[in-house]
Amino acid sequence: MSKAIVIGGGIIGLSSALYLRRSGWEVTVLDKSDFGDNCSYGNCGYICPSHFIPLATPGIVKQGLKWMWNSKSPFYVQPRLDWNLMSWGLKFIRSATKDHVETAAVPLRDIALLSKKEYETWLQLPAFDFAYEQKGLLEIFQTTAGAEHARHTVEKAHELGLTDTKLLTQDELQALEPHTRINGMGAIHFHCDAHCWPNQLMRQLLLYLEQESVALLKGRR
Repeated sequence: MSKAIVIGGGIIGLSSALYLRRSGWEVTVLDKSDFGDNCSYGNCGYICPSHFIPLATPGIVKQGLKWMWNSKSPFYVQPRLDWNLMSWGLKFIRSATKDHVETAAVPLRDIALLSKKEYETWLQLPAFDFAYEQKGLLEIFQTTAGAEHARHTVEKAHELGLTDTKLLTQDELQALEPHTRINGMGAIHFHCDAHCWPNQLMRQLLLYLEQESVALLKGRR
């Protein structure tokens, strides 16, 4: 039997171990902690075919530079002299082009759709129930510029085959929450998106791998 070592016990590492084991490999997963505190316990709960636009886009660099110094922003980076960080930043800047956005759209869509399909397949496994639901995503805009960007995004989504994506007017958006005033001019409704309970998913995946004789080694750096 062929042997495989997987480094990292997050959702990528554990799912890789699952598919390797199914393919007949003897699998060992190494985790620097105890498999219980990695970021997958939060961020693997969102399954998003809507995210076919990469982070590195024209104009994002200027916005990113503002965010980097704001500790409350979604892109805060603690100031420090770090060559690896600076190297990453330069590569990010070079990739923030229109051509990159265009070429990335199809593979990003395909990866997300495949991921969604596999999550749905996992629900057929014994003892897997991680609150998976497909309720979609609302991306609300508040400005005229935002409305124009939303229109282009919906057109691109339809071009990529995500035809259940809809541009909502302010009235249509408000009708979804009639008892709460929504501060928005409209929204994109991505019906294709789903979510799950990541804590439950990760725990069940670990238990399943243990039952399948996958070795899970803690505290390995």
